[in-house]
Amino acid sequence: MKRVIFCIIGWVLVLGLHAQIVENMRIYTDKDCYVAGEDLWIKVCVTDSLSRGSVLSKVAYVEISDTKLVYAQGKIDLQNGNGWGRIRLPQVMHTGAYQLTAYTRYMRNYPMACFPKKYIALLNTVQTTEEDNVELFTDSITVSQASGNQLSGADLWTDKSVYGNRSKVALTLPNLPADVKELTLSVVRKDYVLKGFPISADGQKNYTSVPERSFAAECEGHIVTGRLMGAPADNVNARLACVGKDIRVFGGQPKADAIYAFYTTGITDMQEIVLTALPEEESPCRLELVSPFVGVLAEKLPKVCVSFRKEDLIERGFSAQLHSLLPVDSSYSKSILQQLYDFVPASTYNLDEYVRFRTVRDVFVEFVKGIRISQLEGKDVIRILQPDIRRFSNMKTLVLLDGIPFDDHETILNYDARLIHYIHRYTGKYTFGGELYDGIISFITHRGTLPDIRLDKNSQMFSYEFPQKRIAFVAPSYNSEKQAGSRLPDFRHTLYWNPEITPAMSTLNFYTSDMNGIYIITLQGISVDGREIRMQSEFVVGANH
Repeated sequence: MKRVIFCIIGWVLVLGLHAQIVENMRIYTDKDCYVAGEDLWIKVCVTDSLSRGSVLSKVAYVEISDTKLVYAQGKIDLQNGNGWGRIRLPQVMHTGAYQLTAYTRYMRNYPMACFPKKYIALLNTVQTTEEDNVELFTDSITVSQASGNQLSGADLWTDKSVYGNRSKVALTLPNLPADVKELTLSVVRKDYVLKGFPISADGQKNYTSVPERSFAAECEGHIVTGRLMGAPADNVNARLACVGKDIRVFGGQPKADAIYAFYTTGITDMQEIVLTALPEEESPCRLELVSPFVGVLAEKLPKVCVSFRKEDLIERGFSAQLHSLLPVDSSYSKSILQQLYDFVPASTYNLDEYVRFRTVRDVFVEFVKGIRISQLEGKDVIRILQPDIRRFSNMKTLVLLDGIPFDDHETILNYDARLIHYIHRYTGKYTFGGELYDGIISFITHRGTLPDIRLDKNSQMFSYEFPQKRIAFVAPSYNSEKQAGSRLPDFRHTLYWNPEITPAMSTLNFYTSDMNGIYIITLQGISVDGREIRMQSEFVVGANH
């Protein structure tokens, strides 16, 4: 009895602490002034009330907006409270100031005033609009900007003060105290001066009370939300699956107002997903995606007063357009999902090694073992031989085509087998979303994209962007004369960006681009007692600057 009482007390204490968990967030970007079409590189750091990296949330949300519209959004994968990524700034953004807002799903339990915010300036070099709110100066403006807390004896050193184009820069980092964290380093061209522009918006406000937990924290991964349309939510199950060559099936958890939550894990970047409504009685209904973003608009924005040389502005605009045509890397492409479950098929058939037959039904009859086609309520269903009981199970089998479940087995039996590459047969019992299956039969096509098949009336396919996979800042390397002599133009404005700087690192190397000018190296972070750390240094590219 005492053991039971102690267990109850322990659970009460744990739940009480969890109810009082707070999250604080800081935002770092590679620069403060952008051109429409450029990439914004961002790092977010989420900490708990003890200034430790938060383990509560696995996803951070970022929005860039003015007072009327949200222009760009992104999801960032968090590990131990830290995450980074990039956001492409659309060409349609007008010239002016924007508010960058970041938050986690758990932070949505608090007012939006609690979200951390930052201002950025943006120039559109292609078009002018009525919304433009900027004052450009062509003369030199001297501005005194706060440089943060400079650590005693801490300096950034480059091996030279002047470099040529496509030259190697060796940067020596200062000896930093071991307790400095969240270090981020950027190297950008100094071709603008913002006059009186407040980079930081109103700071993140402290939480004054424990909120009602309407939004669950994303402890394991991104939570996809769908809303049931066309039928009451009573007695309707929901399912989400990813199109691909791996098994990614998630059951929906019903919430209030016909909302279903799908607790996914291990999925990144843009994916094709299928949402399926599963009513107990046959009726037409469907699931629609619900945006996980709040849609935060700025209440007010400062005016942008910027000093810019005309030649630099033209070159910067050309750089942004060139980047959209010739990206440095291809990480915007669809991400290939890695294996989530450690399922091992009992047998695998590579259909390229067999005589081709027209339908899957013919393939089963000719050479696939351990499969039987039975009749159930007037329809053909697939059964799998279970070796533990040495007979074909009477329970339903999970039938997948490129990762998508098909409850109507006749659709798969009549499918064109010439499109299929592999057949995987799994024995044993499996549970997905509260549904129990006796075995899995998985069909993988050559393309892995559900070719030439129609989904049932209760299923819909969507292109959905999951949190960004952690990507490294990629820049050209000019180690050889051949690389340095490449005819591909290199108009990088941001030469280097690294969100993973640690006090133990001593040197870094990167290469200059074809853009001449003065470049600023900025190292940002925070000390253990919460003091912001900011160090800067400069070097020149091109002899005429």
